[in-house]
Parts: sequence; structure tokens; C-alpha cells
Amino acid sequence: MERSTIIALLGVVISIVSLSVSAAAFWFTWLRRGRLSMTKPTVVFFGYDSGPRLTPKVFLRTLLYSTSARGQVIETMYVKLCRAGAEQIFSFWGYGETKNITPGSGLFVGPTGVALNHHFVLSVQHPSYNFEAGHYSILVFARIVGRSTPIKLDTISLALSKGEANALAGQLGILFELEWDTGKYTGHTRESSTLSRDDELMN
Repeated sequence: MERSTIIALLGVVISIVSLSVSAAAFWFTWLRRGRLSMTKPTVVFFGYDSGPRLTPKVFLRTLLYSTSARGQVIETMYVKLCRAGAEQIFSFWGYGETKNITPGSGLFVGPTGVALNHHFVLSVQHPSYNFEAGHYSILVFARIVGRSTPIKLDTISLALSKGEANALAGQLGILFELEWDTGKYTGHTRESSTLSRDDELMN
């Protein structure tokens, strides 16, 4: 085979490989849907939302992020609280920072992520919820635009003591903080039963 023919074939091979790499990069960067993920929440709160009446609430702070450059659009989020075989959905979702709480009406999440406080309140269509002592699993779900079924983002496990359950029955609040060395949540009773302002976490 002549030298010029070999060089020509080599050029064709290099072009094909370059085109394949470019196509793969374009696919993984812009066309691939990727997935929506969340980091382990640093704080979780059981308590009540202020309003015409105190309504049971689950609060958590987390970073949501997308594994693709095109990002994800969340239509809504909700949590399912599970204890001893019983389940309760907290379907009214709000998010924000400081004093600005936005009712959940859509949220774009890109690859760099967005860290927000998320409030999940019991729907007015459901009866009141009693926070009883025991081990809880908090299942966090999101409904993504373009997908027919919600996706589960994470399962958070924690324990509510009898004393903390009594405090909630007395309309106080319980703030759970994540211990990074053990990966477990430790609960603390708060005098306030509500968490209507995000900066109350630091009070």
C-alpha cells in the first residue's frame, strides 16, 4: 500500500473518531436528560405551619442538582411520612430563603444545583396528623416536566422520642440536626411550633 493511501486512510479514521467524540459529548452535555438528585439534608423539622390554624409541617434544607447540562424542571414536590406501616403525604410544597417563601409552582434545577429551604404542609383536604414516637422514613418525591410519574429523590431516616412526640402534641416543634460523623439525626425541642421564617433556624 502506498504511503499516500495510508495517510489518507489515517486521516479518515481520525475524522471518524473526532466526529464520534464530538457527537458523544453533545449527547451527554445537551441531549441526555440525566437525573435529578438531592444532597442529604442538614436539618429536618417537624412542627406546624402558621395560618388560620396550625397545620402539621415537615421542613428540610437540601441542595437539588441535575446530572445533565440541560437541567430539570420540577413541577411539584412532596414528602411521604412513614411510621410503623402508616403513611401520610404532605403535598403542599413551598420553598425559598429568609422571609421569601414561594408556593411551589415550578423550579428549574441546573447542574450547579440550587440550595433552598423546602416546606411540606399537610393538605387541607386531609385530617390533622399526630406525630407519634417511633422511627420515621421521610420519602422525598418530585414530579418532573415530561415524566408521567414522580421520582423518589431520597429516603431520610430518623427517630422521634416519646418526649419529643409529647412536645409536638403540645404544639411545640422538633428540629433534627445531622451529625456528620454518625450520619444520624439528633432532635432538639423548640419553643416555637412554627417555622414560617427560614432564619428562625439560627435563633
